[in-house]
Amino acid sequence: MCEPCTPTPVRADHDGLAPSPFREILIASLSLPPFVGVIEGWEFPWIKPSVSTGPMSESELVREQGGWVFAGSISNSILGFAFWALAAHLFTSSAVGITGSLVNLSSLATSIGILGLDNGLVRFIARVDRPRALMWQVLLVGGGLSSVMGIVLSTVILRVSNAAAAQEFAVLVVLSVALTTSQTCFQITDGSILAARKSEYLAYRAVAYGLAKIALLFTVAAAGVVGLLGSYTLPLLAITVVSLFLMWRVWPARKENGIPTRLRDLSSLSFGNWIHGFTYSLPSRLGPSIMLIFVGPSPVAYFFIALQLAEVLNYIPESVSKSLFAHGSLRDRLPTSLASSMRSLLAVIMVPMVALGVLLAYIGMTIVGGTSYGAHGLALQLFLLATLPKAGIQLYKAQFNVDRRPLALILMGSTLGLSTVAFLVIALVRGVDPDWLPTAWILGGILALAIGWWLSRHRLPIEPEGRAAASE
Repeated sequence: MCEPCTPTPVRADHDGLAPSPFREILIASLSLPPFVGVIEGWEFPWIKPSVSTGPMSESELVREQGGWVFAGSISNSILGFAFWALAAHLFTSSAVGITGSLVNLSSLATSIGILGLDNGLVRFIARVDRPRALMWQVLLVGGGLSSVMGIVLSTVILRVSNAAAAQEFAVLVVLSVALTTSQTCFQITDGSILAARKSEYLAYRAVAYGLAKIALLFTVAAAGVVGLLGSYTLPLLAITVVSLFLMWRVWPARKENGIPTRLRDLSSLSFGNWIHGFTYSLPSRLGPSIMLIFVGPSPVAYFFIALQLAEVLNYIPESVSKSLFAHGSLRDRLPTSLASSMRSLLAVIMVPMVALGVLLAYIGMTIVGGTSYGAHGLALQLFLLATLPKAGIQLYKAQFNVDRRPLALILMGSTLGLSTVAFLVIALVRGVDPDWLPTAWILGGILALAIGWWLSRHRLPIEPEGRAAASE
């Protein structure tokens, strides 16, 4: 892939270090010259690029970085499918159900413990005078709190469900805590990469992690649920450590013209993202664990696989939203024309893919887990339909972040998470067939999308006027 030929000045950093290639690229990206050679028409990595001598538009910049984010997400998803498909064949449905519940529970612990600081990092790290110091503060706070939450949640669920044998209990808790801490640090370094416009690293890391956990899976096939959770956790832990050293080189110790920003300066926006992320993730993270208590591990296995298969489509709007947020944070504004362009792009991509997925749902479930999983294709069809309202919600999330509206984030995320969990619990209490339970995701998504649409056009009485411009 050709890189844009952008001339950059050679100068020493404020701390006296010689300029690195990344620092030159970052400086160039923050102030584009009137006419440069750029790659045009590259929305996603598989589209052949063409070279233009004109300036790259905001929409093209967002699509380019969003394309790399999506490449990372789709790589993670495809290799994740391979991992869980192999797990479904190599391990019992009980082991898959328990591991799936603990994996999602670890993600929930990450959402709680990270305090939304990863999003605050994206919004502010490019503007502060000491980017590295800010990143390490976020890592220490988020990683520490997430570890505590991982211990508490995994212990409670394993005790209440009685799903794990006594000799496996302690090992599963330790692995769950390691997974939670690694996911938190991984997510924070994701924010640093996005803010630096080095999203290609996301794709490289996703491929490395996916291949490593699949390779390890074959060596622990006889170790049961402990081996399955270990093969998911240990590669992530190793890659996270490598990522921390990478981030040391991506951001300088000091940055010229940066503003002094302390960790508490991120608190308002980070708190809004924390509550939003926590409530937004409740259905997918807590849902399998709730089902484990009500219906046992085998139905959870089918439900969990369907949820994972549908997640691939959620990666598309999430990738666009992250790129849009990072771009708007650098510009300190999010034009309505740019948001509208991304909304149209998502509609063109998502609607045909959901329709195709619904038609092939039974085949997809059979390929992943065999005929016993294929009989539960209805769950996958419903999860796929639920991705449509969530696509709109992701775009509203980017808008509210750039506009610095934490209360709007909280209200929209809480509506989605709490209403979905409420619909799920009601269905479980009433004894609804597990294949119909994803309907809760559809109802919760539609309700939250309506709230997001209303909030995008109205400010809450206690919200101040935003600094970000809403128009060209």
